Amino acid sequence: MLTKELLNFIEDCSSNIGIPRAATKEYYYVAQRYDYDPDKYHDQYMSAIRESVIYAIEKFRYFLETPDFLETSSYLQPNMKMDNISLKKLLNFELYEQAFQKVFYKIKYDNSKKIVLEETTAYSDKDGIVEEPFVNYSGDIQGSIGYKLFNKFQTRIYRFQAERLNIGIYKCENKADTNLKSNASNLAEVLFILQGKIPGMFSQFNKLVSTILPEIKWISVVMRDNANVEILVWNTDNLHRYDLSLPLSSCGSGVGQVLAILYILVSSEEHRTLIIDEPQSFLHPGAAKKLIETLKKFPQHQYFIATHSPEIIASANPSNIIKLQYQDCETTASVVNSKEIESQNEILAELGVRLSDVFGADSILWVEGQTEEKCFPLIFEKVARTTLMGIKILSVNSTDALLDGKRSDLVFDIYKKLTTGATLFPPAIAFIFDRESKTETKIQELEKRGVSFLRLPMYENYLLYPEAISVVINEECTWLETPISITQIQEYIDKTKQEKSYLLQGVKREEVSNENWLSKIHGANIIESMFQKLCDNKLEFRKTKHSYKLTEWLVENKPDFLSELAEELGNILHKSQ
Repeated sequence: MLTKELLNFIEDCSSNIGIPRAATKEYYYVAQRYDYDPDKYHDQYMSAIRESVIYAIEKFRYFLETPDFLETSSYLQPNMKMDNISLKKLLNFELYEQAFQKVFYKIKYDNSKKIVLEETTAYSDKDGIVEEPFVNYSGDIQGSIGYKLFNKFQTRIYRFQAERLNIGIYKCENKADTNLKSNASNLAEVLFILQGKIPGMFSQFNKLVSTILPEIKWISVVMRDNANVEILVWNTDNLHRYDLSLPLSSCGSGVGQVLAILYILVSSEEHRTLIIDEPQSFLHPGAAKKLIETLKKFPQHQYFIATHSPEIIASANPSNIIKLQYQDCETTASVVNSKEIESQNEILAELGVRLSDVFGADSILWVEGQTEEKCFPLIFEKVARTTLMGIKILSVNSTDALLDGKRSDLVFDIYKKLTTGATLFPPAIAFIFDRESKTETKIQELEKRGVSFLRLPMYENYLLYPEAISVVINEECTWLETPISITQIQEYIDKTKQEKSYLLQGVKREEVSNENWLSKIHGANIIESMFQKLCDNKLEFRKTKHSYKLTEWLVENKPDFLSELAEELGNILHKSQ
């Protein structure tokens, strides 16, 4: 904490300690350091007291002039519950270790910013020198400067939870106090004062409200019976229709939260601390993002946001991220390095995914493309009867660019960073890619580095089942007078096999036999040609749509046809784990 700010706190709260404050001096208390019996040892007692208080003053002065932080454990609750150790620390700012005796001594804090001893009735000693005795005060912890300071801190801290706040109506008793209470209970009162006293600031407040919640056109506060004031919400541009306004109590729980937060932002001259718990739980995603963007426009305040939403994290671009993880009956906290987050965001961009795609997963199974991303979960669930249990399947963007040439090293750099990084991102569990257009030498090289490949060249080679293709074509081609039969599909496949057409690049016809035909062909091109030629060139084959439809039909009607693929995927997953 800055010295200036702490000194301002002392000045603000010194009049509340119970001692009259003169125009040029401020009073507060320092705890007794030593415990002497004044009846038996009066001279030694007074000497020890003087030594104690001067020691405390000098330590306190040093505390104010140094940037060291003071750590203390406390609970932010209205009844100020705190553990005993923290109470003692607050009382004497850790100036000395001795426990306080519930006895304090007044010292003076004057306008020259010096801490001096309190002047009281003087007397002369044997040498004629004037001495100033200390005046003691027997009090409790609530009377100490440390407690007063902590109480002052508490009024500057606001916590917003997902629950509805009952803040629509408040009795307007203090028309001069514009400070919002920590529980925001007096929001109606402070908005009423702002509305009449500083209309320009009130207009700014309303603009921010409409920015975050566009359905709200204006907020007003009106006087009710018994000096109560009530917040009204206008969801119409026609501000002449009073009957169209709604009381805040009739609006969603998020509206009250937003109003209280925005009031703090526009009205607080001093820095505030806002603790916002799961903003996405009381606001829809668009409004939550706008709230975060608005907070960033007021950087003088301090924000703590607890969230499970990757969108909130991405929008906030926070200076610090603390990850809480529950394990072995204990919640542990770890600080996520912001530079590491930035670096891994770049990695995710290379993979063509966002933080929201991977957030919340235990691990990631990277696959060839969007088709596999959609279809593999069906195969695991319906054919392999395996629950992924926290494993997300995601597609890699531009696999060829990543696996071929100089950029091939990037995949393994990604794998290493995503596997070992202690961040928000889950580890990569495996990479499963197509064999298409890759030489055996290249495949062996990549397998040594942790990449797995399907047994057949591509996913569509596993989908050449006549009945499934017939069903999908007929669902799409409603204009055909005669539906495409299973026999037509089978004949087309047999002809392709006989003519040895649609072979992979680099494959020679003499290398192809009935036994290895599936491993030598381009399955996607075969299905595409069927769609075109059997449907009068009116049906375009799209992998993400039609391969998924084929997979859906197979897992529901002929799961055994995909059993070998399911076994392949299961083996890769098991080996990687």
